[in-house]
Amino acid sequence: MNSSQGATAEQARRELDALDALSERAAIKLYSLVQDYLEQLRHELPHQLLQAVFHLCTKLQPEAFNAMAEGQRQVMRDRLLHLTQRCSSLLTVEQLAQLGSRLLSADDLADADSEEPPSDVGAEPLEASAEPDPGAGLQFSLESPSLLGNFDPAQFCSTLSSEPAGLVDQEASDHSLDHEQALNWLRQMATSSLMGSSMPSEAAVSGPFPLPRDPQQLRLWLGVWDQALQRRLRNLSHAINVELLRSGLCKSLMPLTLLDASLAGQVEQQGGAPNVLTVRLPMPDALASGELQLNGLLIRVSELEHALPHLRDLRNALHKLDGNLRKMERRIQHWQQRLAVLQAQQLWSQDNNPTVQPQI
Repeated sequence: MNSSQGATAEQARRELDALDALSERAAIKLYSLVQDYLEQLRHELPHQLLQAVFHLCTKLQPEAFNAMAEGQRQVMRDRLLHLTQRCSSLLTVEQLAQLGSRLLSADDLADADSEEPPSDVGAEPLEASAEPDPGAGLQFSLESPSLLGNFDPAQFCSTLSSEPAGLVDQEASDHSLDHEQALNWLRQMATSSLMGSSMPSEAAVSGPFPLPRDPQQLRLWLGVWDQALQRRLRNLSHAINVELLRSGLCKSLMPLTLLDASLAGQVEQQGGAPNVLTVRLPMPDALASGELQLNGLLIRVSELEHALPHLRDLRNALHKLDGNLRKMERRIQHWQQRLAVLQAQQLWSQDNNPTVQPQI
């Protein structure tokens, strides 16, 4: 390799080192943003949920609400707040990392079983017993639906691979991801000693950091976090809808499949208040009115951000950071390719210019 090639190779290495340091700062920034986002969401979620229930009680189901006794109304309100508080305890970086790892595992298992018919076609798997099972005949337990499950952070890494197949979720994934590497990072987050109440300073980060440093994998992590967040809110929505059915406010339960279809934009929704879902289904029975109207809650990330400026600002900051990570990813690929070309040129030169042997 000549001197000009050597200088260029050294420049490539310096650029890659600088990008590596920049990626580490981006990881710290990303963690700080999602932590602030979740803190604000936990604070605002009870009010947003009660606003949606208020609309459902006064606009969509006023007769049923008026027929409820005062004690019934108070019990329903207390149980709704209880469910919201239990869900809020799961809206942390650690808990969403745990859920995200299960969603990625579910994608892998779904891909592996795609050529075989499912053993239980009609079953709707629930993540970690996050919701009550609206089983045959809609027989509900009097206990509150469990939103926490049996998750033990201390045992998470050792038990993840042995989770039952029932945890497989039927959520489609449109990304091509390195699942195993992402799972390793998410497992690390679930047990990392850095998951304290405050974000460690950049200088204090010396041990395993709970986020990847590579820009491409940071963008992957952000996508998994978003997916897990919406899944958690969907599960809360289903638990709330079960409670509304149990209280007599709603006559029919909004199925999970409709919640998922609505989130995917596959259901035509009627106009209504934020986080309220109204769907009209055609009825084959001519004696009926010709359609069945289902009312329920579906707490959406997009509608929460529309109603809450601070969440919207944090989302914009996340979008900006994602764009910067994409640019960093392209720069890293450029300099890695450049360095590989220079190294290949050096090897070619060595092979074609062997060391001259001295004459004896």
